[in-house]
Amino acid sequence: MTIELVDALSSVLSDVVKNKELQRDIDNRLYEGYNFPRSTFIEILVNNEILDSLPEEEIIVIMNTVYEVTNDDRMNPQHHFKPRDIKKALSYFREDELQAAYPYTLQNVISAPTGRDYVTIMSFKELRALWESKIITYNFSTQRLSKKKVRKDGEIVEKPDVNLKSVKNISRLMVEGKYKADTILLNILVDGHDDIQYNDGKLTIQEGTTVNLIDGMHRVQAILNVLEEDPQYEGFINVSIKHYPLQEAQFLLGQINTVNRFDKTLVKHYMAESIGSQVTKELMNIPELRKRVSIKTTLDKKMNYLTNFSILSESIESIFQPQNNKDRYDITEVLTKFFGYLIPAFEEEFLTHTKEVAKTSWVNHHNTFVGYIVIAKKLFDKYGKDYPVDEIVRIVNGINLSKVDSDYNDLMTTQGKVNSNKIKRQIREFFEHCVDKLLA
Repeated sequence: MTIELVDALSSVLSDVVKNKELQRDIDNRLYEGYNFPRSTFIEILVNNEILDSLPEEEIIVIMNTVYEVTNDDRMNPQHHFKPRDIKKALSYFREDELQAAYPYTLQNVISAPTGRDYVTIMSFKELRALWESKIITYNFSTQRLSKKKVRKDGEIVEKPDVNLKSVKNISRLMVEGKYKADTILLNILVDGHDDIQYNDGKLTIQEGTTVNLIDGMHRVQAILNVLEEDPQYEGFINVSIKHYPLQEAQFLLGQINTVNRFDKTLVKHYMAESIGSQVTKELMNIPELRKRVSIKTTLDKKMNYLTNFSILSESIESIFQPQNNKDRYDITEVLTKFFGYLIPAFEEEFLTHTKEVAKTSWVNHHNTFVGYIVIAKKLFDKYGKDYPVDEIVRIVNGINLSKVDSDYNDLMTTQGKVNSNKIKRQIREFFEHCVDKLLA
């Protein structure tokens, strides 16, 4: 809130606190018109700091209600907010906080003929309520390896192994509307205390029943983060529910974490979130690179690939450092021109005698494409998008990429012994040094 708004609220509320009748009127209007819990306004009078935790639309509603009752112009929302924000706020209706308690009934559940397998769709808010009420719990015996820490008193503390970076990324995708609802997995533990009933699409869980989160901890944490930032966020997620004993649940977890894992580079290709990834997708459609860029990390030698999606996209992202769509279009144009000239200009190296050339030169090695992105960037920096294409040939020919007695050979022969990212960084630095000298 602005300083002016804080001052106005403080002054008016200090006047209202002296008039019980006004307080009751305001509180009733907030309850009847906007579904605020009764006594909300009374609590605000006692502790003004509550206002700091309220969303803007609720502050507007409170101000407008006080303005209507007191006719005090200092409370007129028009002095502090835009007309469209006021209009939106005045149609606001506070939702009841979803609570979960036993017995709890899940709606719209589909049961398999086994009577042990169910599927449904839950809202983010329902899932949060089930998690926070501990109806859904985390069982270390049916999850990834935990993090263990020994306290000074010798007690071992066990915590879920949660990758905060992954949670943050999922949260961001959800907020941006890019996250595609996949399926989290729950298990109603068969342990002799389980008590459930399924009837006509309703699955009721009785007290004493253990419901474990088997797969989806990062997504649940992301959902909690999103709802903490925006309590009104409307999201849904698919939920698969099993009714298995512990050993079967453990087997299931092992099954879903070992079968058909996606290649990391393929995932990057499919999601294509970064501008570098989007540019690479465009490049893969030009004639010179069509079917020559692998979308898997490992290059199949039979397929005659030149490089892979990850190398190109990450190099474009780090070397060009694009910030917006204008950069994306500029880079796509620059690299389309670059590779459109480079590949046919070195026909033997890239098209007709790649294997023979590879015996004596690193020119067509997949990691050398990091260097080609460097050359394109240097040409763009010096000449703009209309750089002379004959400079491409001059620069490539001016760099010794031989596998015999060359600095580049010394660098490339460390592959397999040195971290892959370090190699790519060294390739970038090598090419930057060489190209700067050739363009000086």
